[in-house]
Amino acid sequence: MEKDLYALLGVPEDAGIEDVKKAYRSLAKKYHPDAHPGNREAEEKFKEISEAYDILGDPDKKAKYDAFRKGGFRPPGMEGGFEPGEGFGDLGDVLSSLFGGGMGFGGQTAQRSRSPSVSVSVPFVTAALGGAVSARVDVPAACSVCGGSGGTGAQKCTACEGSGRKTTRRGAFTTMHPCSRCGGTGTTYRNTCHTCDGTGRLVRGETITLNIPAGISDGEILHVGRPDGSSLMARITVEPDRFFRRSGSDIVCSVRVTAPQAVLGTSVMLRTLDGKVRLRIPPGTQPGTQLRLSGKGIPARGGRGDQLVTVEVSIPSGPGPEERLAWEQLRKLEGRRQKV
Repeated sequence: MEKDLYALLGVPEDAGIEDVKKAYRSLAKKYHPDAHPGNREAEEKFKEISEAYDILGDPDKKAKYDAFRKGGFRPPGMEGGFEPGEGFGDLGDVLSSLFGGGMGFGGQTAQRSRSPSVSVSVPFVTAALGGAVSARVDVPAACSVCGGSGGTGAQKCTACEGSGRKTTRRGAFTTMHPCSRCGGTGTTYRNTCHTCDGTGRLVRGETITLNIPAGISDGEILHVGRPDGSSLMARITVEPDRFFRRSGSDIVCSVRVTAPQAVLGTSVMLRTLDGKVRLRIPPGTQPGTQLRLSGKGIPARGGRGDQLVTVEVSIPSGPGPEERLAWEQLRKLEGRRQKV
């Protein structure tokens, strides 16, 4: 892995968390396995950007990663300092040392030891209020032909002498990393399995059910138990809603009224997370006025947020003869009022 995490997501080094989130959403949609069934390259790309977001989308992990890139942090098992001009080389080894084992960048061993990661889309309202969601996902599983080994005729890896580890030194920077030939297992095979191309893994479809907690955010991860006792890491993608937007624990939306309604006042039926309610628009409401419905937002600790409704006023662009006459009379009245 030659690229660093910022390059993987295509964002600058000074990108904020929201910029990182936007970049991840765009790339996740582009490389999602559902959009590329059977495409192993797209699947690996999706895993890479997901794990890059797992670090850059977390303020604490991002700070630690940034400190390392600037030479201000030395993870355990790495001697010397980091020289900015050297590059990162095998990024998986760096991330494993920074954040512990299990990062998917570190070769076959890391990928096999951690729980499989999948992406699950959740409707906006379900993410807000919670509920059960069933999804069909592609899950990596052990190859049924080779039993997950990747081949037959096991023998000690000659590149690492069976240790599964190799040492790389770049100037003053030394790191231990999984052997690239055997993937860190210390074993190679005389006959590579052609069913899984030596990876030991195949992708199979599986239906899972998730209990979504109320107020879950885009990008959060849920651990899902499976019948065989293993688990999946499900990264949540909250689907956008055509009417609602989220701002912390509040729900934001807008409602459009006519100019006479804004002047004289009216009431409109408004969609909320809990169903439709009647909203009163007071007389003299100005364009951009924000009305608040208390307790109609996202459930949070100690209660619920609010629903914030922005009032938009429609101005007719092509009034008919009668409407034009009414507006002309109104203009005359306003002119007389200004003279008094």
